[in-house]
Amino acid sequence: MSLNKSVLITGAGGFIGLNAVKVFVRAGFEVHAMVHRKVPQELIQMKQVKIIIADIRSKRSVCSALSNFQPDILVHIAGIAVDTVSDRESREVNFEPIKYLVNIPKEKIIYFSTTDVYGIKDFSGQNEDELSFDEAAKNPYPKYKIKSEKWLNENLNKSKYVILRPAAVYGENDKTLELRVVDFLKFSPFIVHFGKWKGKNRWPVVNVNTVCEAALQCALTHKFDGEAINVIDENIITIDDYYKKIAAKHFPQRKFKTLCLPLWIGKILGFISTGLTLLFGLRRPLFDPTSYSLLHISSNLDFDCEKLKRLLSDKIC
Repeated sequence: MSLNKSVLITGAGGFIGLNAVKVFVRAGFEVHAMVHRKVPQELIQMKQVKIIIADIRSKRSVCSALSNFQPDILVHIAGIAVDTVSDRESREVNFEPIKYLVNIPKEKIIYFSTTDVYGIKDFSGQNEDELSFDEAAKNPYPKYKIKSEKWLNENLNKSKYVILRPAAVYGENDKTLELRVVDFLKFSPFIVHFGKWKGKNRWPVVNVNTVCEAALQCALTHKFDGEAINVIDENIITIDDYYKKIAAKHFPQRKFKTLCLPLWIGKILGFISTGLTLLFGLRRPLFDPTSYSLLHISSNLDFDCEKLKRLLSDKIC
């Protein structure tokens, strides 16, 4: 099947990006996959996909790589989602590129943000239209996602963009979130929780297939143009549920006990981990929890995803 439409997917070498490439290929799009450095072997084997090597931080690099090609849709996934990145690097990757990328697609940009823009604190089933930005966000990741969303709202016609706000993304071949939990459990006899919830707090996660399907449907319909959509699994899961699933998957022969510690202990560990990780310029945290991940695992992040349900219930293909 051919839709006679083209899509440019940035961050195509990453976990979400590579899955997005597969989804758009199956839907009949002419797919152009933008990768910064290393091209995954799986992507190379997709002969129908046109690979573009470019540095998203450089307008000259991207425009030169695209040459005379202008896609109908731009799915902008590329970014730095780690919670220990410097402010400067996050701004260069997560904010500045949006200012020129919006001029690339003929139709619209599908921008990947995050539910972290609401802040990391206890929520109680809030409606996504009633939620507001965490204007006091200090972590560079949500800070510059908020700035990017505001820039889109202020500078583009609503028909020219859709914002997707995925929660924590999981799925087959996830080498980010899941790997951090695995690395922790390798050396710990305990599943550790911090703070008052003791692991019973809701932790919003979403399967990568749902994320990519949401992006596809946004490319095929104009119903949600100019809006932001929470992309979260409908089934409620707690942080304890998530940890136990990872433990059962990777360490089926081991039995983990649960250890609940006061939040102040986690804050000390997080301060040390974050400080050392930034000091040594590491891409991945030295150990978990970091200060930011501690907020995630000790907060009740409970908000709805009604727009996503409507988007996927009206699937076009």
